[in-house]
Amino acid sequence: MNEHTIIVTGGNSGLGYETAKNIAHARQNDTIIIASRNQKKAAAARQKMEAATGNHNIVIRPLDLGSLQSVRDFARDFKNENFPPLYGLVCNAGLNPTNLSYTKEGFETTFGVNYLGHFLLVNLLLSSVEEHGRIVFVSSDTHNPPKLFPFPAPSFTDIEPLAHPTADSNALLRYPTSKLLDLMAAYIFAEKIATQTDKHITVNAFNPGLMTGTNLNGDSGANRVMKFTMNAFSYLIGRHGSAETSGQALAAMVTDSRYNDVNGKYIDRGKDTKSSPASYDLTAQAKLWQQSLALAQVQNDETILK
Repeated sequence: MNEHTIIVTGGNSGLGYETAKNIAHARQNDTIIIASRNQKKAAAARQKMEAATGNHNIVIRPLDLGSLQSVRDFARDFKNENFPPLYGLVCNAGLNPTNLSYTKEGFETTFGVNYLGHFLLVNLLLSSVEEHGRIVFVSSDTHNPPKLFPFPAPSFTDIEPLAHPTADSNALLRYPTSKLLDLMAAYIFAEKIATQTDKHITVNAFNPGLMTGTNLNGDSGANRVMKFTMNAFSYLIGRHGSAETSGQALAAMVTDSRYNDVNGKYIDRGKDTKSSPASYDLTAQAKLWQQSLALAQVQNDETILK
């Protein structure tokens, strides 16, 4: 008999696949939902994952985080289906577009997919998360890069330049900034759930290390510079991450009892770590929350938070 449901966004490849696979292996009686935009790749991933884990409770569902309507459709369909109680939500899916591009609603793609789609998804599903459930946002080392990186540490001051950047905005900062916002969102959700509800749900952020082969796609000059620099420095400073090892550590944040009472933390592959000073800015967090609610047009009946 299935006991719980665990959702992994982008669970069809890379870090998401390894995370979902490790969860499926550890939780044989749980339903694992691979939420993915590409259903053909998701179906192939499910078949491979079932063979690797022996878990046949793996299902796929369409989710395009670049469409707020798709996010709403996913949440609605999940609630209407007879799944076991929702225990875990891993907000993993992410990308780093080669060129300036936009989501269905006209937001810059990196911001829209990596951050805003997940922000809406968590709000929509929060009422369905069972007691002692766990939510994890995947962040990145790039939110607080070494000083020799070709971009400064990002900070948040206003959502509009991120949602609708100008053509001359710093392309190297789009991905790191989206990962800063994911981290800030984890802190915000953790605090609001603890203070505004009676639910015992943990929300944390995860750092997989500098994974140059997973999130940094494309062959633009900007991406080549970032990828080369990150790859060199990741080995030099011992920050290199892999889908396999980081996937094990991320899965543990859902399955391991040692995370039962860990809440509002930034976990670097098993280690509680300090994030950037910008991520702890409470004024910036409050502004990000309100502006994100407005941008995603979150209605009062779509969230249990305020």
